[in-house]
Amino acid sequence: MDKNWEQHRTHQRVFFSHKAGLTAILALPGIRSAIPVKILDISLGGMGCTLQRHPNLVFHEKDFLTLAEFYNLERKRIISTISMEIRWVLDAENFANIGLGFRFIDLNDEMKHQFENFIDQGINAQKLLIQKTDSQEFVKKRIKT
Repeated sequence: MDKNWEQHRTHQRVFFSHKAGLTAILALPGIRSAIPVKILDISLGGMGCTLQRHPNLVFHEKDFLTLAEFYNLERKRIISTISMEIRWVLDAENFANIGLGFRFIDLNDEMKHQFENFIDQGINAQKLLIQKTDSQEFVKKRIKT
């Protein structure tokens, strides 16, 4: 496996902790109920998420589903109908959650703009968090000396 896989990405990706609680709603063909997921990472090319294991839900690479809505960092609901292809599935029996990676298919200009804003907000939030963490570490080091 190529250790520099991140360099091969065409879109900037932003990561979120599970505690951030960023959510999205998926719609599957043939299933009437919505499926809530936690967003772990997102880019203009796709997203990674986790969802609670359910015995009636089985996911396979190359299956298609729809991103029905998601919530940005201000918890503002964004309605969308974005087709996605499953690129990877992490489904181990001893895990409480299933991990999924998706590729967005044909984002329209409006959704690209909304995702760009979402990604920029995430990057800015991470920079702020890093700055706070760095300053906290600095303070801890100063106290110890």
